[in-house]
Amino acid sequence: MRISLGPAILLLGVDPVPCIAMFYYPNPAASSLEHILVDNWGAYASNFSSAITPCDNYVTEVGLPAINSHRTTSAQWLRVAFHDFATADVAAGTGGIDASIGFETFRDENKGSAFNDSFTFWRPFVNEFVSMADLLAVGTVMSVHLCGGKYIPYQYGRIDATEADPMTGVPEPGTSVDETLSQFERAGFNQSDAIALTACGHTIGSTHAGGFPEVVQQSAITPNNTNGAVNFDTSRAVFDPLVVHEYIDNTGQRGGPLVTSYNETSRSDLRLYASDGNETMLELYAQGDGFQETCVGLLGRLINTVPSAVQLRPTIEPSLMKPINMTWDIASDNQLVLSGKIRVLYADEILGDSVSVTFSNGYAETLVSEEDTGSSAFKLKDSQTGATTQYFRFSIPSTSISGASSFTVTARGFEAQVFQIQSQGFVLPSLTKVVNNTITVTVAARTDDPDFDPSLLSVRVATPITQPLTLAPKVVRTAVHLAEVAGPLKGIGYWTGSAAIETPTGAVSVTMLHGVDVVDNLLVNAAVAGW
Repeated sequence: MRISLGPAILLLGVDPVPCIAMFYYPNPAASSLEHILVDNWGAYASNFSSAITPCDNYVTEVGLPAINSHRTTSAQWLRVAFHDFATADVAAGTGGIDASIGFETFRDENKGSAFNDSFTFWRPFVNEFVSMADLLAVGTVMSVHLCGGKYIPYQYGRIDATEADPMTGVPEPGTSVDETLSQFERAGFNQSDAIALTACGHTIGSTHAGGFPEVVQQSAITPNNTNGAVNFDTSRAVFDPLVVHEYIDNTGQRGGPLVTSYNETSRSDLRLYASDGNETMLELYAQGDGFQETCVGLLGRLINTVPSAVQLRPTIEPSLMKPINMTWDIASDNQLVLSGKIRVLYADEILGDSVSVTFSNGYAETLVSEEDTGSSAFKLKDSQTGATTQYFRFSIPSTSISGASSFTVTARGFEAQVFQIQSQGFVLPSLTKVVNNTITVTVAARTDDPDFDPSLLSVRVATPITQPLTLAPKVVRTAVHLAEVAGPLKGIGYWTGSAAIETPTGAVSVTMLHGVDVVDNLLVNAAVAGW
């Protein structure tokens, strides 16, 4: 069926929902996660870092209640990762970082607010390409990296569990040392690993009388300490070796409440640390700043412990020059336009130069930077300060770059980089939106392309929605039935369609396919998790 695009545009004339489209480098998952890891503050920040900025922040509450709670989101994120990991059975190839912890919060071994607090914050970032398990691992990386520690190399590709792990056995304050070591061994960590990993995990945060009365006495609860927090060391929100030094030197917090608890049976850290005659803790003490490297190694192993069926993808590295938010769309004058931004990541001060883009058909433009800049926790080229991001916007008519299959970005001080593009088919952002649990999609394709067969064109949408028993969303995929519509440009066909979806918890992804080949992707309703 063929209908006029005019009425369709009228129908779609509702204020558009923010969307991100098309050219993801190297792919949607890696691009989205690199954005979270790198774009920490300022212009186009990912918002993920806001939860742990400053590092003693408690994101679930605001103002004085948050301060007086003495809860620490960065420490919560580490705790969630450990509890998700701790039921791994590496010999059986089960468990590990798979977000099954969301289904397991009813277990006494997982009591406390950390799990639901964390999943509530992470949930809007989950979509077809970014799993809750990947975000859980990102939380560990960022809690360390942004709070005084070093960067843990991050691989992606974790898959969310669909039910609770049948295995139980997260070490608890009253667990015997033999059972604790057995649980660590099952997860692939020997005695020395278990001791060092626990010290790494307990260099930030507290134990609270409100959640653990068997560890901390109720007298710790005061108007200025409403959950009765007792810190692990005297630098509660700094990832440093102080917990080790205070334990060995018997100063400050002396290793924290799981060493010094009024209840001897709840001194689980003391039993673990002393299980090898304090040999491992003394080695950590002697390492000085080397403690940070030890923690990078151990926490990296933790977040990379995944079910055997999961194959992690390559490590994500910061992109020095990265195209973002690139899309083809129909402009107000009915021209087909390629628009977006180039993000440049500077190790030190911004050079203030322009950036050039040159397309493979010979067309070139010089881009001028936007005024606002961003900042990153990443330190590049041995710089002592975090990197700075600057953005260069462009909007180029298709007539200028006809036939181009790639473009090259050049900037002073950077190696030129080449990026592939295509114009065979695309989802149109201005005509794709979610309104009242209905997604309406418009796609376009070059009908003069001999390789294009309209009968092979299809669109599917993937919607993250709530599911029972966990705050982790599940992703539901729906086909969109398309009808051809008349459009303003010759040689380009247009198709539109709608589908009912459940209320999304995060970005809805639209995938345009030609046969089995993915032609284009668009993220709709990215909201807090978008650019």
